[in-house]
Amino acid sequence: MKNQKNNPYIDVIYLAIGEIIVSIVTILVYIALSYFNWTVITGTILGSIVTITNFLILSNSANKAIDEYIKLRGENEMTDEEAAKFAKENSIKVQNAVTKSYVLRTGLMVGSLVLAFITKCFNPIATLIPLVMYKPLLYAVQFIKMKRGE
Repeated sequence: MKNQKNNPYIDVIYLAIGEIIVSIVTILVYIALSYFNWTVITGTILGSIVTITNFLILSNSANKAIDEYIKLRGENEMTDEEAAKFAKENSIKVQNAVTKSYVLRTGLMVGSLVLAFITKCFNPIATLIPLVMYKPLLYAVQFIKMKRGE
């Protein structure tokens, strides 16, 4: 079994746990305000799934682009000038991969919100909340990992 510190998907697990907590809190708030119905549950599920999927897409596309960059770089020593030239010629590939990932992830988020507004199967606000909590949850994950020494 891999050590947790070396497991690249541990952040996904932390993010999923955070999304479950956000979903439960959202449902409890809807219950407390007497606005609860089944679409709140489906909305939080949709928002959480899209958030986790977005994180996986970002991680995989960035890691793949960086791995290709490192493979192109090779093991040989480079002078400062050679390294600068290599970076200038090849860093655009990493930027393009990240840009494509960003467009795809943004499309997924917008698509999930459009789906929530058009259909009556998802509560739009309950769908939006997990999407909005993406960055705060990532900051919380990093804080927890830092406190645990990971």
